[in-house]
Amino acid sequence: MLLMILLVLLLLLVQVMLPGNYLTKQVGTQAQTGPRDNLPEPTVELARSRRALGNLQETLPVFLTLAILSVVLGEQGWLSLVGGGVYFVARSIYVVCYVRGLSPWRSICFMASLLGIVLLAIPVIPHIWA
Repeated sequence: MLLMILLVLLLLLVQVMLPGNYLTKQVGTQAQTGPRDNLPEPTVELARSRRALGNLQETLPVFLTLAILSVVLGEQGWLSLVGGGVYFVARSIYVVCYVRGLSPWRSICFMASLLGIVLLAIPVIPHIWA
């Protein structure tokens, strides 16, 4: 499970850097490293990469909470690991689909990532009443 957590955090790092790369392509290095006061409207890819990052930030706290709880509670069985893997793979594909505008694949990947979260939650839920 720790590997899944690290992979998802690596995905976060990649997604944090992605808008900066698109902005540098759009305005150049000098404008990117400057105060950014008078930037033009973002390109489609830049806007999409920003929205994809925002979407990851909405589900990431839930994933991290459940993944850490599964480690602390000793619930690192196959269901938790599959859930973490599904979440990571789905979120990785999601960002590609979002930036490239691939519908309905983006929505399918989002739903798959939610399935991964549900799979992570199932082994943790019994500990609520324990």
